[in-house]
Amino acid sequence: MIYLRWNPLLSSAYLTDRQLDIWALNRRGLSQADIGRRLDTTRQAIYDALNIALGKVDSALRHAAEAGMIEPQYVDPKNGVLLGVTPRDRGRVIITFSRRHGVQTWHYEEPNCPGCSWAEKCRSRLVDEAEERGISLTPEERGLPPSRLAHVIFSRLIPGL
Repeated sequence: MIYLRWNPLLSSAYLTDRQLDIWALNRRGLSQADIGRRLDTTRQAIYDALNIALGKVDSALRHAAEAGMIEPQYVDPKNGVLLGVTPRDRGRVIITFSRRHGVQTWHYEEPNCPGCSWAEKCRSRLVDEAEERGISLTPEERGLPPSRLAHVIFSRLIPGL
């Protein structure tokens, strides 16, 4: 199961607004040419900016992993997600990067979501994470406890999770 340990690093600490726009459009599946047309610039400018943005997202994810003493196992800067493990107990940890919430750290454990004062905040952030990544959730999934909702979302982002 998953619980949230909030790590409120602002996305703007890593990417400019323009880089965030380009990264978000690329994550939605737009081609570099389409992004260039939408932002009234060249495909080459988008290519260059996207490479910088992806490098910064990768760095943000890896920096959060290093700060949390988490060993990265899988990193996907396009989707802003890192799967890692803690060295002590090999517990799985997911780190996400999003425009709205910056860097978030999600730990696999057996939480008591119904009794937690953060349950609704976690659910809201998880729904935001899904929406930013174009992951459709059914009404039933949206009503799941945060730990189960997180599993639904992250299993769609991380192969083999």
